Amino acid sequence: MAHSCDDICRDLHLYLDGEATVTSRTVITVHLEDCPSCAEAFHFESQVRMVVARCCCEPVPDSLRVRVLRAIYTADP
Repeated sequence: MAHSCDDICRDLHLYLDGEATVTSRTVITVHLEDCPSCAEAFHFESQVRMVVARCCCEPVPDSLRVRVLRAIYTADP
């Protein structure tokens, strides 16, 4: 079954976080090998994550963590 670029891009965060299933990882890997557009999106997202990881190394206060999580869970989809 072919997966659209929208499907692949939607699941890139799972792939990058190591949370994708084995089947999903395989599908995404194959798609990235064959689709320059999605490969570019993957590399961009990877680079953003590396920059954020380098720049955001201070611990987050628990009060901020709670506020962010509350905002995420109460946001309208």
